[in-house]
Amino acid sequence: MSAQGFSLLETMVALAVFSIAAMGLVSLNTQSVRISGELDERLLARTVAENVAVDITTSETLDLSPVLEGETVQRGRTFSWTRTLERTPQDGVYSIRIEVREMGKSAAAARLVLLSSDRATQ
Repeated sequence: MSAQGFSLLETMVALAVFSIAAMGLVSLNTQSVRISGELDERLLARTVAENVAVDITTSETLDLSPVLEGETVQRGRTFSWTRTLERTPQDGVYSIRIEVREMGKSAAAARLVLLSSDRATQ
């Protein structure tokens, strides 16, 4: 460094180092926004799955259809859900699997499994 200040070369090197660090921060911010959106989708899908489970557990009788499908809107976003019913080795007890997808997406955003009895025979 000369007595008059920084040379042009020193300034360019400092700007290059700063630019590389700034690019890393921008990439980190982009990743954070993407992950936040995914978590929002998963949270809403889980809420839909829990609402379907509440409807199932609070109904007077258990619909014994092997597969039921439906759609619901949660905070302005449309989700499709599938409820699959399977018998367990225990008489009158069923395994219920609920899968929720955001409309237009193929991967399930939430899954929920619960056990229920056939309340119609009780």
